[in-house]
Amino acid sequence: MDAIEKIVEQILEKGQAEVSKMKKVEIDRIDREYQEQEEALFLQERKLVEKNQEQTNKSFKQKENRQQLEIKQATLNQKQGYLELLFSESIERMNHWTEYEFQHFVEQIVIQLPVEGEAYVTLGEFSKDKLSDQWVVEHSNDRVRLLLEKDVIPNDGGFIVSKEGIEYNFLFSSLVQEIKKMESFKIAELLFQ
Repeated sequence: MDAIEKIVEQILEKGQAEVSKMKKVEIDRIDREYQEQEEALFLQERKLVEKNQEQTNKSFKQKENRQQLEIKQATLNQKQGYLELLFSESIERMNHWTEYEFQHFVEQIVIQLPVEGEAYVTLGEFSKDKLSDQWVVEHSNDRVRLLLEKDVIPNDGGFIVSKEGIEYNFLFSSLVQEIKKMESFKIAELLFQ
């Protein structure tokens, strides 16, 4: 019986050793898989954090660029407003020229006009009391004879010289508009350096 007990004991020990060995192999396999999954999750988490950081940086940069663009646009609009104000004030100042200043302006223009014969002067409403028929006659010459029209151009200052359907427009709003078209950029550069 001792021999049988010893054989049973040896079988049991061998079985326990195999179970222990299988248990150790299985625990090692589970630990290894757990470690691999943990590393994969950590890697996945790191990639997700990096991606989120990248998206946050991109979003921040876009917002920053948008804000800078809005600031530039607001500044540009403000500068444009100043320019518009400058041009309207220029028209307003010309509309309030004295009789002498306006007559001097007309005289300088008439001398340079490429017109011969009879030409008609139509005044803007804001300039109507600054030239008389007598002044127009006195400033006519051998080359051009000026005649003052009785009608006026409403809500404007300056004048128009017309001859046979051709008009030479010296209304203040038109002159300033022309300067605005041609010189706006240079004026802006001078004002906003």
